[in-house]
Amino acid sequence: MTESTYSVIFRGDLEPGYTVADVKANFARLFKAGPDTVEKLFSGRPLAIKKGLSQAQAEQLQATLSRHGALSSLKPEGEPQQAAPAPSPAPQPQPPAAEKVDSESGLSLAPMEGYLLKDHERAKVDPVQVPVSHLSLKPAGGNLVEASEQPAPPPVQVQVPNWQLGSHISGKASFKLPD
Repeated sequence: MTESTYSVIFRGDLEPGYTVADVKANFARLFKAGPDTVEKLFSGRPLAIKKGLSQAQAEQLQATLSRHGALSSLKPEGEPQQAAPAPSPAPQPQPPAAEKVDSESGLSLAPMEGYLLKDHERAKVDPVQVPVSHLSLKPAGGNLVEASEQPAPPPVQVQVPNWQLGSHISGKASFKLPD
């Protein structure tokens, strides 16, 4: 009995927290490939990164891709290989519902990797020039609001004790605090 083989499949999906640009740069370093080759991996169609791997090798490659931001899956490659394989008709694999293409419109439900519209489909908008010559900044320190613009503080209520001054002749004063 021999071990079954696996393919590592990548469709362009990303691990959470990674951007497409980061993963493309990681792939270029990992596979020592040029930008055109890496760009083909992000087409949205399932591509086999590596075929004919043992389960342990396939899981190790899948973990490496995950560390670099790529979400991949493992696909068994048919029956386990034997010394003398018996010919048998293999059923055609059906793509998952998310990968099916509508034959009439040519649209697919492939994962999105960037903008929905291509550069030539986006409306070109001229930048708006806002006049700011009438604006100024005060020097550091002080209040940003002028004193005339600030609301007047409420008057302060002061409790004054009942002072009773004694005779101005004796020069002695006395006072009594309220109870």
